[in-house]
Amino acid sequence: MQKTIIKEDGEREVFRQEKIKKSLLRAGAEPKTADHVIGVIQEHLEKISESKHIYKLALKHLRKKQPEAAIKYTLKKALMNMGPAGYVFEKYVAKILKEYGYRTEVGKMVHGACVEHEIDVIAHQGDSHYMIECKYHNNKGAKSSIQTALYVYARFLDIKKANKDRRQDYQFKEVWLATNTACSSMVKKYASCVKMGVIAWHHPQEKNLEYYIENKKLYPISILPGLKTKQRDQLFEKDIVTVKDLLAHSPQAIASLLSIKKSAADRLLAKAAMTIV
Repeated sequence: MQKTIIKEDGEREVFRQEKIKKSLLRAGAEPKTADHVIGVIQEHLEKISESKHIYKLALKHLRKKQPEAAIKYTLKKALMNMGPAGYVFEKYVAKILKEYGYRTEVGKMVHGACVEHEIDVIAHQGDSHYMIECKYHNNKGAKSSIQTALYVYARFLDIKKANKDRRQDYQFKEVWLATNTACSSMVKKYASCVKMGVIAWHHPQEKNLEYYIENKKLYPISILPGLKTKQRDQLFEKDIVTVKDLLAHSPQAIASLLSIKKSAADRLLAKAAMTIV
């Protein structure tokens, strides 16, 4: 008999062990470890009805077997722990795009035909310019809605209209919506219709947000276990957003910045190093 699981957004879906195994393997778990975790989950499945409980159980046993994979397994949670506001996520998206060969600018003002617009991220590749609007959520189960997609595309059209009236510094080729969560089916349908790019959790099927992060190991520092909120914010203020940013600093520099002992900085950097193996 199939088991129905309640997701964090309240939706129900059939439990599929293949889906969990895929996420475990993507985090770097060995096949034997993934099978062990799946076995533990199946033993407890009759008592579990919510996806968050399955996640906690999987994480608990993954930590016992492969702590380095357990860190990466928390990526979705880490993306929601980048702060109460979305500015850090904008910087994070800019850093990701930079790793993929784009030059980026954050928070630039651009003229539209009707009003000025502050663009979250402008990406340059050759002579092409791309307008990226970021939507950050820090509440579990949230999705980017059709209202967000309509708003982003309306701003793009206003800027495109201004390009016809007077020369702009930016001649945008495309507009993209980047979000740290999933997006609704209406967003996917609308974006496909108007040719708007979307980079979201699990969307598109292949080159989605987790692909761009995991392919080049661009994990946010919020993924590191034991990192306190105040310490995270101190690092963000110094533009240390990714684990790779953190690893570019010496233990002495991190200890001084966070007002911690060098031994604590060593442990933090050791955890960070586990994410890039």
